[in-house]
Amino acid sequence: MEQANNQLVTIRVEDEHFGIPIMQVYEIIFVPRLTGIAKAPHAIVGVINLRGKIIPVIDLRLLFGKPVSEATKRQRIVVTQCQGKTIGLLVDEVTEVLRIQSSELEDAPDAIRTKFTGYIDSIYKMKDKIVILLRMDQLLDAGKMEVVHQELDT
Repeated sequence: MEQANNQLVTIRVEDEHFGIPIMQVYEIIFVPRLTGIAKAPHAIVGVINLRGKIIPVIDLRLLFGKPVSEATKRQRIVVTQCQGKTIGLLVDEVTEVLRIQSSELEDAPDAIRTKFTGYIDSIYKMKDKIVILLRMDQLLDAGKMEVVHQELDT
């Protein structure tokens, strides 16, 4: 059965736009000071203490092979879940919340489906941009998530 309305939190990473289902976004926060983690995968830029809970922060620029940018006032951390674990996603900007119909989503073209793009769920076309819906459980591979949580648990 088709959902009448989906809500997406849209984020920007460099010049690309991504969408996360609003039900998977716990909160959006300003970027606090990050504490580094030794030997963490390169995209994991540190951890934050969010009301007593230690949360790893993944820089989506690094994860997607983009150059590191200077910190800006628009940067945010989107607190969400990946493989059952709470994580923070460092993004260049949270742009808007969209209400869309399920029928407006398109499957990603086969040409871009690879083991490296397993995080792509579907695509939403807007007049001036394309929004790639993220498949949160595929964003990080299980090995990277395991490394992060081993480091945090020690």
